[in-house]
Amino acid sequence: MIDHSPYDNIQIPQQLSNVVENAIACGTGKHRRRPWKAVAACVPATMAACLVLLLNLSPSFAAGACSLPVVGDVCRIFVFREYHTQDEIKYIDAVIPQIENTGKTQLEQRVNLYIQQLIQNCLDESEARAKEYYDAFVATGGDPADFHPIGITIDYEVKYLTSQYVSLHIYHYETAIAAYQTDYYYTLDLESEKVLTLKDWFGNDYKQIVADSIRNTILTWSPEDRRELWTDISLEDLITEQRSFYLNEDGQAVVVFDKYELACGAAGRPEFVISQPS
Repeated sequence: MIDHSPYDNIQIPQQLSNVVENAIACGTGKHRRRPWKAVAACVPATMAACLVLLLNLSPSFAAGACSLPVVGDVCRIFVFREYHTQDEIKYIDAVIPQIENTGKTQLEQRVNLYIQQLIQNCLDESEARAKEYYDAFVATGGDPADFHPIGITIDYEVKYLTSQYVSLHIYHYETAIAAYQTDYYYTLDLESEKVLTLKDWFGNDYKQIVADSIRNTILTWSPEDRRELWTDISLEDLITEQRSFYLNEDGQAVVVFDKYELACGAAGRPEFVISQPS
């Protein structure tokens, strides 16, 4: 007997309503008099859009969908596993992505092991910090009953997904310190079976290409925004092969800087879409 509980407990993402509303507008409203064939043509696209949205935004849906024969091919790269735990010191919400069905077992094992170790390290560090906060709170006279558990969240976002490239963002943050967040970007070339670096993507001149593109973008900023940048920073020194980047929905490389790395805290984590040289 098929267990339907994963699907009965699916939490529908808020964004889904926008997709449905747009689909309805396709056949109603301004298009109320459209021929029935045109309206019908919206249905497959709408269903596909809803499916993709659910796969990317609802881990529980994707986990269940992978067991369905028709849907299985759609989510053949990532499956999802999540767990939640809480005690008097902390509460943890963690989502762990994995890669499967690439046809390359060693690649999958290597990538999945890396992701699992990365997330486990994040959890270990956060739990240690939560314990330190709790001990310090009690040591300074605080009542353990008044301690607010530290929230620890680890989640992910699929930035780009094709038959060749997978670009994944894993983020880790804690509620105890509003400014504490760590981001990891992981871009994989399934054909060459390697994790891509900026040098792989742009070639030997990657430092100059990336730095020049960032400068051109900064020139379009307002004077107020430019004043948030540190003035004694060399972009070429910051652009290394290990520099975080991901592929956006258009397949463009996006370079990410940590908070306070390129600018003051008000600038957040600046991101730059890197243009290929003409």
